[in-house]
Amino acid sequence: MNRAALLALVAAAPALAWESVCYRHANPAASVPALLAEADNKPCEPAAGPSTTRQRWVGPLDEHRQLWARTHALAGIPDSVDATQTLTVFTSSSTVPIGKTVAPTLVPAAFENATRVQTRSWSPGELSQLPDFSYALWDWASGNETCPADLGATDPQLCHDFASHMGPVNANHFLPQAQRFYRDYHQLALARAAECKNVGAKVASQGTRFAEVPLACLAEAMSLEAVGHHYLQDAWSMGHMWERWGSSNLADFPGDTTDDKRDRAVLVALVSGLFHGARGVLQLLPAWTGYDVDDALCAPWDGVKFTTTTGVTANGVGDDYAASWPTGGAESAYAAQASLFDSCAVSGMLDVYRAAGEPGGAATPSAGLMSVDPLGDACFGQRATNASMALAAAVNFKVAGQQVTLPLDARFVSFMLPKVARSGGKVPVAPKVRNEFRKDLVRIVSVARLVAKDSPDGLQLATGRLGTFLGAKPNGQYTSVPSTLEPALPWNDAQLSTEPGQRAAALARAFHVSHAADLCATTTGARLEAAKTHARDASLDADGKAAACLACTELALRHLRIGTAAQWDTSKLPLCEILGASQEVIYQAASATTSPRDAARTWCCP
Repeated sequence: MNRAALLALVAAAPALAWESVCYRHANPAASVPALLAEADNKPCEPAAGPSTTRQRWVGPLDEHRQLWARTHALAGIPDSVDATQTLTVFTSSSTVPIGKTVAPTLVPAAFENATRVQTRSWSPGELSQLPDFSYALWDWASGNETCPADLGATDPQLCHDFASHMGPVNANHFLPQAQRFYRDYHQLALARAAECKNVGAKVASQGTRFAEVPLACLAEAMSLEAVGHHYLQDAWSMGHMWERWGSSNLADFPGDTTDDKRDRAVLVALVSGLFHGARGVLQLLPAWTGYDVDDALCAPWDGVKFTTTTGVTANGVGDDYAASWPTGGAESAYAAQASLFDSCAVSGMLDVYRAAGEPGGAATPSAGLMSVDPLGDACFGQRATNASMALAAAVNFKVAGQQVTLPLDARFVSFMLPKVARSGGKVPVAPKVRNEFRKDLVRIVSVARLVAKDSPDGLQLATGRLGTFLGAKPNGQYTSVPSTLEPALPWNDAQLSTEPGQRAAALARAFHVSHAADLCATTTGARLEAAKTHARDASLDADGKAAACLACTELALRHLRIGTAAQWDTSKLPLCEILGASQEVIYQAASATTSPRDAARTWCCP
C-alpha cells in the first residue's frame, strides 16, 4: 500500500451516524416512492449548508430515513402520516450564495413584510437525518442560512460542513448525551401533539373547513419526533455506544480562543471517528472501491458486542450495516439488537401519535413488540464491551480477501492525523497541540488494550475509562445547555429581540398553519392593517405583489367575518375565533356565495 493510500485511510471524517444523504431530484415535491424510483441519484452540491435544505433527503443510502420507515411500519401508523408534506413559506426577496450561484432565501418573513413565496417539500421521516445537516429544526426552517454564534464562522456553507464544524461538536450523537437530546425532542413532539389534539377538537365542529390545521400540526409533531429519532437510532449503532470525548458546545473544549478550541475539537472528532468505524468515509473513495472497509465498531465482527442494563449481551452492527438487521422475524446474529431498537423506537413514535389523537387513523402496532419507556435506560443504557472498544482502536479493511489492521497508535497515524485536521478540518494545529495529541493517542490505545485484556466483557472503556483526550472529557461529564437548542414553546414571532425569539419566529412562520393559534394570539389590529397596506403597495414588483397579497390573505382569513359588524355570517367563523386565541376581528361584506378566502383576498387586494 502506498503512502497516498495510507493518507486517504487516516483521513476519515468525524464520526457520522447511520447514513444520511441529500440528493438532487428533478421534482423535489414528489412522493417518497417516486423519489426512490429515480434511476439517477446525484448528491447535493455543495454537500453542506443552504443547498441541503432546498432538496430532499431521500435516496438509496438514507439509513436514518429507512430506520424511521421500518419503525413507522411496525407501529402500524397510516402511511399518509409519513407522506410528502408541503409548506408555503413567505419570505423576503433576499438571496443566498450556494456554490457559484445564488438562490432565493428560505428564511421566513412576517406576513406583513412578505415579498416572495417559497414552497418546501419534505416528509417527517427525512428529518431523522436532520442533525447531520442542520443544527436544529429552527436551522432547517431558516434554510441553513445562519451560523450559531459560538462556532467561529459566518459562512453558512462552512459552518454546516461536517468535517470542519458540525462533526467536531457531534458528541451528542453518542451515548450518553444522545439520551438527553432525544428526550428534549420527544418532549417537544409530545407538547405539539397535545396541541394538535386540542386544535382538532376545536375545529371539528366546522367539518372540513379547517381540517388541514390539525394535520399540519401532526406533521410538525412527527417531524420533531423524527429529529429526535436521529439520537435514538444512533444510540443503537455500535459505533455510538460509548462516551466519545467532548461536548456539543464548542465553548466546552479547552483553549483560549475559538480557534484553539476548534483545533482540539477537530482532532478529537477525527480519533472518535476512527474508533467509531471509518467505512462510511473510506468505502466511497475512488481509491478504496476495491477494498472492504470492515472497520469495527460498526462492521460485523464476532467480537463486537454490547451489553444492556438488564445484562443482555449481543452482537451489534452500526452505520452502513442497517441491512444486516432482520425484517419480518427472520433469524439473524443481530436479531436482539434490532428487536430492542424496534421496541424503543415504536414506543416513542406511538407516544407522539397517540398524544395527537391519531388524526390520520388508528395505529395498529405489530405483534411481539415490547412497550417500554423510550426515554429510559432500556433504550439508552446499552454500551460496547471492552473487547469491542479494543478492536475499534484500529482501522480494519480487506485487500484481496486478506484482513489488514492499522493500529491507531501506529507512528504514521499519529503523525498524519494532525495533517488531515489541517487540510480537511481547516485548523492549523500548533506544534504543542500535535505533540499532546500523539502522547494522548498512544495512552488511550494502551489503556484500551490493557483494560480489554483484563476484563473483555466489562463496560469501563465505553463509560469513561479512556479518560480525557486533548483536555476533552468523556461526553457524559458535560451538562451545559446546548447553544443550538430549539427555543422553548410556544413558538410565535413576538420576541424578535432575542436569539431564541428569532428561532421561534422562524419555526412559527415556516409551520404557520400548525402554529395558527400561537400566531393568532400575537396578531394585533395594527398588524392586520400593516399587511393590507403592504399588499396594496404599488412599488412592489409582480412577484412581490403576488406574495404580499397571498400572505395578507392567509393572515386576514384567520380573523375575517363575512358581513358587517352589525350582521355577519355566523356559519363561517374565522379560525382564530374558533381557537379562542384572539379578539381581533375584521369584516368584509360579500355575497352569500363568496368563500371566506375570496373575501379575505378582496379585503387585502381589491
